[in-house]
Amino acid sequence: MSGELHLITLGASHYCEAARWALERAGLKFRETKHAVLFHIFATAPLGEGTSCPKLVIMGGAGKSDQRIVLHQSTDIVKFADNNIQEEQDRLFPDDPELQKLVESWVSKFGNDLGPNVRLWGYTYLLHDKSSYRLMTQGASKTQRRFARLLLPVIQLLVDQNMSVTKPGQREKSLAVVESVFKEVDEVLADGRSFICGDRFTAADLSFAALGSLIIAPQGSGAWQPPINECPEGMASTMLRLRNTAAGKHILKMYETQRHELRHK
Repeated sequence: MSGELHLITLGASHYCEAARWALERAGLKFRETKHAVLFHIFATAPLGEGTSCPKLVIMGGAGKSDQRIVLHQSTDIVKFADNNIQEEQDRLFPDDPELQKLVESWVSKFGNDLGPNVRLWGYTYLLHDKSSYRLMTQGASKTQRRFARLLLPVIQLLVDQNMSVTKPGQREKSLAVVESVFKEVDEVLADGRSFICGDRFTAADLSFAALGSLIIAPQGSGAWQPPINECPEGMASTMLRLRNTAAGKHILKMYETQRHELRHK
């Protein structure tokens, strides 16, 4: 791999955490710029394909100093990172076609079902919590943080309108989806396997751990969130309950044992 890598993120985003984890695991050198919520639009809009984060900008690839490639989805960034892992046993998307298909199906489920609902569930508690400002501005520049403090009520209103955070029943609806996904992982892990797809760590484990991190609060995440004992009571009790499931324990284990760069790369 050649070229300069620039990862554009929202500090609290669990999708950004998945991308960050994969790049770090592959031992790739990259520059990360974290933005405050709303202010990220100024960095992402010029890159096309929406304003979501993460985005990975690859400059000067394939020996062309003026070439720019932009990856717009966390899964594409994970796959890019994976292509730079040389040992097959360490690959996040294995070469075996059947195993790769299984991994991709789990990654799709976590990306489409778990990720959005964990985020929305968290916002129903934290959007107007005392931690809201720090959560939405973490890692951002001093200038962004200063303006975000002044505009915080506006940011909160826009997030609410965009995601229907305060819509009646939203919290319960999102939690039901999260619990359903956790139950599926519980059932898969019930045979004693070490990883979701068998005996090796794959993108399925990385995706589940990263996208579920906001409701489990593992140590070692690249994103800050309030400690469980500082979360609103209902939120904290749910987090503690899910931590004690097989799926929750799997997330904690993945952060403890797999959230690092490959040492033999």
